[in-house]
Amino acid sequence: MTDKLQHDGNQAQNAAILLKVAQTMAKLGVAAFPRNYELFYEALSGNNPPLTRAVAALGAHPLQNQIEQIGITYHLSGFAAVEADAIRADTARAICAISHALTDSIAKKDVFAAMLRGFMSRLETDPVAGMSDFADEAARLRDAVAVFEREEKAFAVVMTETVTQLGGIDSQIETMRKAATRDPVTGLPNRIAFSAKLTALYNDGKATGPAALALVTVEGLREMGERHGAATVEKALKKLAPEFRKTVKKNDFVARIGTDEFAFVFHDVSADNAEAIAQRICTSVEGVQVALPNRAFTTQTLSLSTGIAMAFTASGGVDLFTQAELALRAVRSGGKPGTLVFSAAIGGRTKKTYAPHAA
Repeated sequence: MTDKLQHDGNQAQNAAILLKVAQTMAKLGVAAFPRNYELFYEALSGNNPPLTRAVAALGAHPLQNQIEQIGITYHLSGFAAVEADAIRADTARAICAISHALTDSIAKKDVFAAMLRGFMSRLETDPVAGMSDFADEAARLRDAVAVFEREEKAFAVVMTETVTQLGGIDSQIETMRKAATRDPVTGLPNRIAFSAKLTALYNDGKATGPAALALVTVEGLREMGERHGAATVEKALKKLAPEFRKTVKKNDFVARIGTDEFAFVFHDVSADNAEAIAQRICTSVEGVQVALPNRAFTTQTLSLSTGIAMAFTASGGVDLFTQAELALRAVRSGGKPGTLVFSAAIGGRTKKTYAPHAA
């Protein structure tokens, strides 16, 4: 009864936040763009206090560019396109500035070169010119040299500032790239990064090396969220991520690809090796204790269901993912956590099954 009441309470809380988002945006006159909904949901849910304070400081009737600046600052996914446009504009301005400076510098060098040529021609064609004439020419040339030196120094400053600006833009691009390919809760690669990894496993339909894909569902995580709220799920995920990292080799790969779903790529392994690694990860996860809200002495454990497919049995990344997903579905249909390696007899006639809770 208590769990049901808590579940209903969490659903009511989420519904209240969504309603408050719509009401707040309407009251402030904020445009109903999807990215604005994302920003105000993050602000009103309280998951990111600095972002909440930034939105509160906007006041009534904020400008869209003010909203977008906050979304870019906190790397919200809905604002990625806006951030990319801003970076492109900054880059264009930097290149335009250096182009103008370079054009101006070249023009002034041409003027200086013309003065030098004129002076040399005068010396060659009129060797008996008066000292006063020579002194006047030399003075003009000296002044031109001084101007040229100042212009060169100014150009060097522009170059330095532009290089610094481009370095900052490069840093922005790297930050945006990381934000676009990283899960914000766990810090692990996300589904976009996973898709790129999956594609890299094949070259013209052939596996580039012995590798295995393991798709994992964290059993009990969704139910935990329904009963105890998103904050508890986030706490659990932050505990799981380091466990996943430390149980795989340095050149292996792990990504969060869904609410309770993760993907592992194991390199240089056989099916038996991949299964053993999956079992080790499962054992590690079962040792994680997640504290529950308002229950000082109560914790909850989680378990994993895993479907494995070998790269050499698939014709490409999509096929490999499908095989691993079929194996995972077969495991979960049994009703108990476990590990299954894909085989031709996957439709209920499994080839390898590991279910540590079967006893």
